[in-house]
Amino acid sequence: MIPEGEVRDALAPHYILERELGRGGMGAVYLARDVRLDRPVAIKFFPPELATRPELRARFLQETRTAASFSHPNIVPVHAVEERDGVLCFVMGYVDGETLGKRISRTGPLPIGEAVRLLQESAWALSYAHGRGIVHRDVKPDNILIDRGSGRAMITDFGIARSQESGGLTMVGELIGTPQFMSPEQASGEKVDGRSDLYSLGVVAFFALTGRFPFEASSTQGFLAAHITKPAPPVSSIRPDLPASLAGAVDRLLEKDPARRFQKGEELAEHLDPLRSARREIPSPIRLFSVKSTQVIRNAILFVVLAPTLSNSVRGDADQLILFTMTIAAAIALALQAVGGLRELAAQGYSHDDLRTGLLAIADEQEEARALLRSAPDWKERRRQRWWLIAAGLIIAAIFIIISLKLRVRMPRGGYQSPMAGIIAAALGASLTMITFVYAIAGGGGAARLDAKLRRLWTGAVGKRLYNLVARRIRTRPAARPVSAELGPMTIFDGLTKDIRRDLGDVNRVISALVSAQNELLLREARLKSSQEEANRGTSGVETISLERVITELNQARSAAAERRELIGAALERLRLELIRLKSGIGSAAEVRAEADRGKTLIPA
Repeated sequence: MIPEGEVRDALAPHYILERELGRGGMGAVYLARDVRLDRPVAIKFFPPELATRPELRARFLQETRTAASFSHPNIVPVHAVEERDGVLCFVMGYVDGETLGKRISRTGPLPIGEAVRLLQESAWALSYAHGRGIVHRDVKPDNILIDRGSGRAMITDFGIARSQESGGLTMVGELIGTPQFMSPEQASGEKVDGRSDLYSLGVVAFFALTGRFPFEASSTQGFLAAHITKPAPPVSSIRPDLPASLAGAVDRLLEKDPARRFQKGEELAEHLDPLRSARREIPSPIRLFSVKSTQVIRNAILFVVLAPTLSNSVRGDADQLILFTMTIAAAIALALQAVGGLRELAAQGYSHDDLRTGLLAIADEQEEARALLRSAPDWKERRRQRWWLIAAGLIIAAIFIIISLKLRVRMPRGGYQSPMAGIIAAALGASLTMITFVYAIAGGGGAARLDAKLRRLWTGAVGKRLYNLVARRIRTRPAARPVSAELGPMTIFDGLTKDIRRDLGDVNRVISALVSAQNELLLREARLKSSQEEANRGTSGVETISLERVITELNQARSAAAERRELIGAALERLRLELIRLKSGIGSAAEVRAEADRGKTLIPA
């Protein structure tokens, strides 16, 4: 290991070393500041004790040359190479975040939405590298960084990457890579191409979704033998809640025969497009129901807490009866509010399956948001401060209440009388208690657990029976179910500057036409579904053969409409991503226009 003093001297005056970030690949990684450009950078050092091995030094320099030639939002950029006083290092962009490995060890298996996003972004990065003839050969969770601000996945450590055309730098008998994530062909010492990286990405996806490896072994040889000879278990056998298309993608990545895997990273990314689009298509009425139902339950909890306090403050049977009646009436009103929300969903044509799917998707989004919050370096400190604040609030409230009790004066005829100071102290104590209680249940783990219990109520068997009971004899309004463009590509387009919007030409008209076509297809599906149900009930006087033909044609038309709607949804999602890249300064107006031109082919004439 290089003494830190020598490192600081070698890097001065252009870089100021701050702290060690970890050890990856073949060298230590430090956080430093680039004095000339005043920006944080990560610096990776080549251990001097390995410099005597020319092949390792050449491999380290090859990582630099390979990564420095890349310019992709999902690949960590390399800025410079430094070699001074026997210290060899390269300077790369600093990603403020954590590795995927640390994220999984800290929070466990990823939510489906987050896993799909990270898998797709990693596939884009690998597709970019493979298109330039480079195979990473060490794809693993510790080489996938997650940016804290955006949640973006970024692949790093091309230290053992090599050209697909070259024989590489690996000596005979030397195995390069991480055994737990190694493809069968790499483990066998055969020539590898981009499909080997996709196998490793499949192992990463399996690990991210389940928290375990597809194969367990006690040695390097055991892992290698398993990758070569054993079929991977279906990921859905361990994580049964996965969508079939996602589970199928992971299983396909883990095929032993490279020809049976996805052949390119872009092919995998396109396969995942509908999953990302579908995850965002949470109807606004279901979002509104989720928010309102949570508010109803929290209001009920607060009312239950307040009722005993109010009960102790009233005197006489009549007052107690009035308070009891008010409590029952409030409970009934809250229950009717929740039932009214279910009736409104049913009236708009949503089924309990729609509600269940939407609520689970919202849960994924909330878990992603909480994961980003937990990834902040000061999260534990802020959580500790929160609990100290709650404890301090309860202690101060207790002091005020004790003071109010001490100031009470017993009356000769029974009862107590408090002076103005005692009344103020009691009011402050009660108010502070309630504020602290609301603060405690409104955020943190308590709120998440409350939301999870409420979600289980609506998505479970009890919720289904209640929904079906409420939805009886309600006339549906399928026309009220268009696909919302809220937070979609049009919203992002409207947020761009006037000059950028002018450079984009007719992109906004393409987006509007695609959204309109998507809505039309959704309504067409609803009408076809209604016609299909009517045909299934049968009509007297109609020949069976003719009826079967009608049902078949309706089913084919409905499937075609659904397939085309999914294609349009994927096109809108790609446009949205290109607009995000443009807004962040990564993409260009030409790339957005090119994506819009591809989307035009889906617009009906």
